[in-house]
Amino acid sequence: MTLRHIALLTTSALVAVSFTAQAQDAPQASASSDQDNIVVTGYRASLRDAIEIKRKADSIVDVISAEDVGKFPDSNIADSLARLPGVTVDRQFGEGEQLSIAGVEPALNRLTIDGHSVASADWGGNPSDRSSRTFNYSLLAPAIVSQAIVYKTPEARLQEGAIGASVDVVTRKPLDLSANTFRFNGGYEYNDRASRGSLRGSALYSWKNQDETFGVLAAVNYDKEQLSRAGVASYWYRTGAALLDNANSSALVNGKRISDLTNAERTEFSDSRYASFLAREFFKQERERIGFNGAVQFRPAENLSLTGTALIIRGNYDNVSNSMYTYGFEGSRMLSAQSSNGIVTSATFAGIPDGTNGATGQLDTNFRRTRVKNDTFSAMLDWQPEGWLITGNAGYTKATGGKDPEYLLDFRTKQGFTAGANGKNTIVDWDSAASDPTKWLSNFTAVGGENLSPSDQAANGGVAFFGRQIGGIPLQSAFTKDDEKFGELNFKHEVNWGPVTHLLFGARFADHSNSNTTFSNAVFTNQNFTLGDLDFYVLDKDLYKGLGTTGNGTPYATLDKDGIIAALDQYGNVQIDRGLARNEYFKVDEKIGAAYVQANFEAGKLRGNVGVRFVHTKDVSNFYVQSNGAFELTRVSNSDDRFLPSINLIYDAGDQVVLRAAAAKVMARPRYSDLAGSISLDDATRSGGGGNPDLKPYAATNYGLSAEWYFAPGSFLSAEVFYRDISNYVGNAVQDGVTFTNPVTGQTLDYSISRPVNGGKAKVTGFSL
Repeated sequence: MTLRHIALLTTSALVAVSFTAQAQDAPQASASSDQDNIVVTGYRASLRDAIEIKRKADSIVDVISAEDVGKFPDSNIADSLARLPGVTVDRQFGEGEQLSIAGVEPALNRLTIDGHSVASADWGGNPSDRSSRTFNYSLLAPAIVSQAIVYKTPEARLQEGAIGASVDVVTRKPLDLSANTFRFNGGYEYNDRASRGSLRGSALYSWKNQDETFGVLAAVNYDKEQLSRAGVASYWYRTGAALLDNANSSALVNGKRISDLTNAERTEFSDSRYASFLAREFFKQERERIGFNGAVQFRPAENLSLTGTALIIRGNYDNVSNSMYTYGFEGSRMLSAQSSNGIVTSATFAGIPDGTNGATGQLDTNFRRTRVKNDTFSAMLDWQPEGWLITGNAGYTKATGGKDPEYLLDFRTKQGFTAGANGKNTIVDWDSAASDPTKWLSNFTAVGGENLSPSDQAANGGVAFFGRQIGGIPLQSAFTKDDEKFGELNFKHEVNWGPVTHLLFGARFADHSNSNTTFSNAVFTNQNFTLGDLDFYVLDKDLYKGLGTTGNGTPYATLDKDGIIAALDQYGNVQIDRGLARNEYFKVDEKIGAAYVQANFEAGKLRGNVGVRFVHTKDVSNFYVQSNGAFELTRVSNSDDRFLPSINLIYDAGDQVVLRAAAAKVMARPRYSDLAGSISLDDATRSGGGGNPDLKPYAATNYGLSAEWYFAPGSFLSAEVFYRDISNYVGNAVQDGVTFTNPVTGQTLDYSISRPVNGGKAKVTGFSL
């Protein structure tokens, strides 16, 4: 359990302008012609088209159009999709990045672009989910979108991989637009918290020849944004029993000496929960993205179309983060504690005297240079011989993302403190205010020096050194590479088999790879210094307003990015290149083969589809296993085969009402990081996390009911009820007291290790209007 309160400091004003221009290839029609033929264009027509797609769909879907996106001040597709019922957006960093649909977490939903997969590598904002199967929607600019379709119930013809829903983003194509179409959208965003503004804009140009047999489209977008976030967190929860362990009998619990507590009072306090490692966090980021989308279309015959597309994205997500937190102590330093209703609301601990090594708290300052790249190329076939529709899609997609490099510098304090949380408010109160930079000591100053470990000394050319690690400059820290080669072929054939009107069948193959690397680096010093010796600054005193914080733990003194780099350069006597952090490395190679058959039927007012999809998945997980301090590269291979039947029933109850019902077996594959057996360790919290190469896919049976009332042109009212019966849900199991040697810090400690396991069950029920 983790306590976390966050304030997003992104109050801003947005001014935007957009226009569309289309060259006229034909002479202007006469006045009488205009009166005879009225063509509706623009937002209302686009809205009607989207509604018509929803009404005629063979499953439960929601649709947004290009104009839906363009008419609102949305910075990305996630903001636009959030307007649909049942869709919520994760705004962990202010901007919409990931989607939860039908109450299901983002990793269990699926995104495709023009029906094919797209690689995903994030900038590292969520270190516990960096190699997920999610996609960062902030990378997709509205300029590239023709429409986005949310499939809330599956069909056999659709790609598997979602428990919640699948989203297909259909990009613009040149033969669908008028010749010489030019569109521009621009804006200026001002953040009054950061006192900074930034420009954003996009432009699109599309051309096609007079015969409409060849066309070219190019679109470019640029976006820049300033973000900052303040938060309160507890990195670990303990019980009152840990505070009583080795406590002085004169320490007070709820005003009574420990030695005077009754057995009932001792038991009640021992069972109470205590928020340990209580933190005040601050994060600041500048996001800059540029994207290019291109398409070339060739129509050599009326019934044959060939399309090539390219999507290229580059993003800079440089950021500075600070975290000031108390250590989690047992009772040996406890002076007093207060508890209420099963919660230790505050505990007071003695400081560490001068001349004695040790620390009571820590200040982490980090600057990360982060880059995200995404390159996707595809070739598509659309052939319509008599009685058939044959489509194909083949291509390659690759993404990289992570921190390269990352500058890490931390400080210690020896002060006594009072800390606690009651579920609403938190307190951190030091003997001296956290804004006093002289109380934040270098690690060497606080806890003294030690000799380099044998491996570090060897990496230092055999030269001995007595000092203490104060940080590091790891390269490609938590760096993700994700790529896929894909191909599929689909057939749709008109038949007259009673109520069956169309037979659909096809196959898909994908060869996917996902890897994570960190090249560890450690910086050591043998110099005494404090934060006061550096170019520090104190955070804004109003930063944590509204977060229920009390005590002098805020505001605190810290460093900006230039200060962090300068300090490591000035005081870093020795820098050790530890090479690949083998405990964090993994690579998952995944091959997917799928085939399906589906029948579309219609009988009077009843229509729908029924089908089955067969899916074969083979995962090969590569990772290092640690044994007796040594690492050995390990490979584990597993396969999974399953049939996924589905049925969708649609009843047209009159001219205005459509009723739908659906049921399907579905699956979603575990995160790539969960499929790896590697372990990532945190010495500060004595915790770690790892994967499990024997995980099975998430499995569920989905049910859906909906009613839609199209009461006027361009208008409708719908209600949907959904139920997800998840039979295999991947959860986490924690094992305490696991001994590891952390190759990043060189320390051998006991950790609490969290690993994913099979077998959990869950049910999700909800409705949307």
